[in-house]
Amino acid sequence: MKSLIINYNRYHILLRNKQKHTGNDKTSNVTTEHSNQFMKLLIVDTETTGLDVERHRTIEVAAILYSVPHRTTLFQLSTLLSANDNAAAHINRIPPAVLPEVCPKTQQHFIDLLQHLARSANYVIAHNAAFDKQWFDGHHLPILNTIAGKPLEWLCTLEDFSFPYQTRPRENLVSLALNHGIGVSSAHRALTDCSLIAALFDRMENLEAMIEEAKRPKALFQAQVSFKDKDLAKQAGFQWNPERKEWTRRMLEADTKDLPFPVVKIPCSP
Repeated sequence: MKSLIINYNRYHILLRNKQKHTGNDKTSNVTTEHSNQFMKLLIVDTETTGLDVERHRTIEVAAILYSVPHRTTLFQLSTLLSANDNAAAHINRIPPAVLPEVCPKTQQHFIDLLQHLARSANYVIAHNAAFDKQWFDGHHLPILNTIAGKPLEWLCTLEDFSFPYQTRPRENLVSLALNHGIGVSSAHRALTDCSLIAALFDRMENLEAMIEEAKRPKALFQAQVSFKDKDLAKQAGFQWNPERKEWTRRMLEADTKDLPFPVVKIPCSP
């Protein structure tokens, strides 16, 4: 594991030197096109024992450092995390009996390497990023920071991206992969899901433009539909909030004009 970190550091130094010698000397005027030349994404996924960050815990984490200009994986890693049980074994298929066998020291080496990878990335990518990001809170998993020590921006392939053969908003990852001709042999393991996202990106000729579009700020909207029209909201990617008894979706305000029903913008919490 130590050799992995050393080799990664050598790669990072070589790449940084290459950028310094091939880039414009006037670094204060770096263009978006130039930054895209070296853009890297950290694709992440987690498996957990449940949905509640207060009561449950992460039991697997995976990451792929992905080169945007070359459309290829640079590094990938995956590790189980030590735990005593797994109430979600029927979903993620991780045997509970194996989790106590994970060596804490080895686990920490992988976490350290994950942080090294993050410092080389421009953005963190996840499918349903809101769920995964909450586990990178400095308690369950480390906050993923840039080389300057600031938290990386997260982008979501479920909400922020629109793919060429996507059939509906908020399409699940397996359906997205199949729609784009990517074979799926299994799902709901962390590295498998990261690999599906990377395979999707491999096929995107305009990935740089898609990333710029994904970065546009979005807002939360409530669908103004009656009970009999609830399927319209569902088909448009809105989700039912049982506590507030409303259909909501995070989206670009400009896109709301194309919806077949009116919406109300929900103010951000202070």
